Amino acid sequence: MSYPGGGGDQWQPQNNPYGQQPQQGGYQQQPQQPGGYPQQPGGYPQQPQQGGYPQTGPQGFPQQGYPQTGPQGFPQQGFPQQPYGYAPMGGEPPKKKRTGLVVTAVVAVLLLIGGGVTFFAIQKADPGANAGQDSPAVAAKNLVEQLGSGDVVGIMASLAPAEAALSKDYMDSMTKEMKRLEILKQEADPNKLSGVEFKSENIKFDEAKAEKINDHLTINKLVEGKITITSDASKIPLTDKLVDAIGDDLNLTSSKSETFDITAEVAKRGTPIGIASIKVGDKWYPSAFYTIANAILEEDKKKWPAQGIAPQGASSAEDAAKQMVNAALDADLTKVIALLPPDEAGVLQDLGPLLLAEAGKQKPTGAKLNALETDVKDVAGGKQVTVKKVSITAEGETVTITREGDCYAADVPGQGSQKLCADEITQLLQQQGGKKIPAEAVEIIGRVAGSVMKTGVGVVTTEVDGKWYVSPVRSYYELALTLFRGFEPKDVDALIALLKK
Repeated sequence: MSYPGGGGDQWQPQNNPYGQQPQQGGYQQQPQQPGGYPQQPGGYPQQPQQGGYPQTGPQGFPQQGYPQTGPQGFPQQGFPQQPYGYAPMGGEPPKKKRTGLVVTAVVAVLLLIGGGVTFFAIQKADPGANAGQDSPAVAAKNLVEQLGSGDVVGIMASLAPAEAALSKDYMDSMTKEMKRLEILKQEADPNKLSGVEFKSENIKFDEAKAEKINDHLTINKLVEGKITITSDASKIPLTDKLVDAIGDDLNLTSSKSETFDITAEVAKRGTPIGIASIKVGDKWYPSAFYTIANAILEEDKKKWPAQGIAPQGASSAEDAAKQMVNAALDADLTKVIALLPPDEAGVLQDLGPLLLAEAGKQKPTGAKLNALETDVKDVAGGKQVTVKKVSITAEGETVTITREGDCYAADVPGQGSQKLCADEITQLLQQQGGKKIPAEAVEIIGRVAGSVMKTGVGVVTTEVDGKWYVSPVRSYYELALTLFRGFEPKDVDALIALLKK
């Protein structure tokens, strides 16, 4: 058995099989999955390594610092990467720039909408909830009215179309996988899942203070009212098997409520709470992404840029992925932002000049993409582009990585051709972990990783007005789903048993 990254015909297993060096300082880098993406939210390129190749996954895409996922694929709290993917190279860490957290916050909201609501929805959404409104003020009020009804699915549906679509696509797919894994009951309906209720009271906006940022963005000013959130785990349609297994750790007999006094909060901060509305076509919708971004800008006492970065899509899904890789290698942040979907990531494009100023001038990696051959398949909301072959030259040396069935072959200068196949993952884990990793965990991890290699992982592209863009969030969601699909129902039982030891 041979593995990439070593000398000669045999490679001695180690923690980073592709020979990548750990980051110095900053956050610890997470182990890479096959087909990694650019190492930062929103596609910002990582600082190149000193004296080596740019960090890439087995499918050739630069690594991406998406948030960690928990055992059920949902994002854990906290983000392991700094906003632009950089880590200090020794000495005193640089002063943090709070505005950079806009990127992280937007990603957090995206994940909340797609992941958290999977379990916590209350009833079927009103079909007309996302029909749009004639003014930004009415759009904001509509969102609050959905809060008052307790309809979490309705809340999601009332958001801007792209935000609502992200929620629905991920919710439907994840619910299907959770039923297959016997986590949720077979009768569970993604439009009727329960667990959290919202209630709003005496909500009032100050329409005279509404702030028009540009022709498609208005910040409405919320000044009075209360919002109460009640959670009740007993309403989550978990299978009896799962309830019995984790019953001691999950309170299924009582609900918890928390009330947020908007009036008191506004008095405390001295300014209203901004709720963003955006114009899509000729209608207005409330936007979670823009609302979070505006809150952080207000906290940092910064203003929205007068003009953003115009989207620049590609002619095909494959070309969008290729342009993104080239932009990342060239450290062309403007191009990276322009290649993001204007409907899903318009907030990053409107913030573009500010984000560029925070990032500062970046030095190109010096690496060159020689070839990129891909496969394309349909996924929810777009097309997934996976790599068959990628060749990159850096510092005069060329590395070529090829996917052959469920195997990845790497041609590395001075090391010849090395290969890693899906059925070798379990053996590799056993050699690396020895007795430190339970046998059941080794089997599960090996099978899931092997499944990922067989399926292939790539970036998801979406089409907007005839042009194609790279969607970091949909790419993350598809990766989470790919991991889920590698699990079997018995694996859930085994993991629960391991956690209880």
